[in-house]
Amino acid sequence: MITLEEWVMIKHMYNQGVPKARIAKELGLDPKTVEKAIKEDNPPRQKRRSRDSILEPYKDYIKQRLDKYDLTAARILREVKERGYPGSYTILKDFVKQVKGDKPRPAFVRFETQPGEQAQVDWSDFGYMEFEGKRTKLWCFSMVLGYSRTLYIQFFPYQNLVSLCHGHISAFRYFSGVTDTILYDNMKTVVISREEDKILWNSQFMDFANYHGFIPRLCLPGRKETKGKIERPYSYIRSSFFEGESFDSFSNLNEKARNWLDNVANVRIHATTGIVPFVRIKEENLHPLRQGDYILEQSETRKSSKDCYISFEGNRYSIPYLYSCRDLTVKLKGDDLGIYYGVQLIATHRLSYQKGQMITDPKHFQGIPKPAYPTGIRAIREVFVSHFPKANPFVDGLMSSKYGNARYHMQRILSLLDDYPVSLVESAIDRAMLFGAFGYKAIQNICHQERQPESPPVELIQKMPLTTESVEERSLSYYSQLEV
Repeated sequence: MITLEEWVMIKHMYNQGVPKARIAKELGLDPKTVEKAIKEDNPPRQKRRSRDSILEPYKDYIKQRLDKYDLTAARILREVKERGYPGSYTILKDFVKQVKGDKPRPAFVRFETQPGEQAQVDWSDFGYMEFEGKRTKLWCFSMVLGYSRTLYIQFFPYQNLVSLCHGHISAFRYFSGVTDTILYDNMKTVVISREEDKILWNSQFMDFANYHGFIPRLCLPGRKETKGKIERPYSYIRSSFFEGESFDSFSNLNEKARNWLDNVANVRIHATTGIVPFVRIKEENLHPLRQGDYILEQSETRKSSKDCYISFEGNRYSIPYLYSCRDLTVKLKGDDLGIYYGVQLIATHRLSYQKGQMITDPKHFQGIPKPAYPTGIRAIREVFVSHFPKANPFVDGLMSSKYGNARYHMQRILSLLDDYPVSLVESAIDRAMLFGAFGYKAIQNICHQERQPESPPVELIQKMPLTTESVEERSLSYYSQLEV
């Protein structure tokens, strides 16, 4: 049956003298259908409005969201309800399934645990995100209770031991207890090496586990299905929470994640258990948390470079120049980074969440006869701003006006510190900014002028007053006798 629009088009084209065969070809209809429509005086009866027509105003929005993100029907339902959708979940779910298409799923044998018996932990790579103009790595730590399926997530910039243990402690507090065992894959922060049944555990992590009273277990290599309770939620985390959201900082990201856990993930009816996780967690019978905080310190040995930096977690941190080219110990407690020579603490820094940064303390270079500055534009800018913290606008102007030569000008301005104090060079940068003078020569000239010694005061010669004594008058013959 043709639609009303098609019937109108057939009548209009026929009345305009368009041949029937051409009408059929233009509209993609059978010639017999066109012939029948021309003979019919009454328009075709319209079909009854379909049951899912209530979803029609939202279909374009849903398609756009599913084209960009792999979202669940439950997530889409929350979003369209905020836009006024009054319909049911069933209609929407059918449409989402239609848009996505059927995806085959592998079969597996489900392994269920008893209350309080086991939790599972893993990391997942969530790519990068821009925070305050800086590209930051995102790792999602997740722990799920095996019996109740109660979930906890937290995002970190690193997968190191400090982050792992911090995630555990936060999860224990969220669950208000600890399970008998926790299952892991073969992550290096938990197990250093493994050959069949010979396992070399990370001693620091084992001490942490002993403190909190749980036993670490490892899943078999190549058998991720044994850790399916924690593997499967990651696609749910992405589609139900992460994708399509925006975040402006780590604290904002984790705040929204906690809100999602409390109001979506752990209050829904779980597809496997058929029970809300927050309801079933009451049966977990978890071990109570131990009083007091476990102070975890990550310690690693690094060799410092000749340019007075040491590498750690993808960044470079300055050390006093006297300790260049030496074996040093880096100790991380939370976000505080301490660098030691033997037992002597020689430098402290705040851990950077970005990658490829140079974190510099200008005091570490004081006393070097001729300090050697880095040559990369990004690195030299880091050093420049560490010496002149208010100079970012000047550097922006310098890079805009000097382009590829900006690095040379920054290096030359830094070299002025050999002859002038920091305060004087910083003052010269401020003055140069006022006149839009972006360059080494301008800064050098200002420093030179400011350092010029004052001219000595001019001594005035006092003129003798004219005498008032009488002068003896002499004849001209007297003076002629004086000539020789």
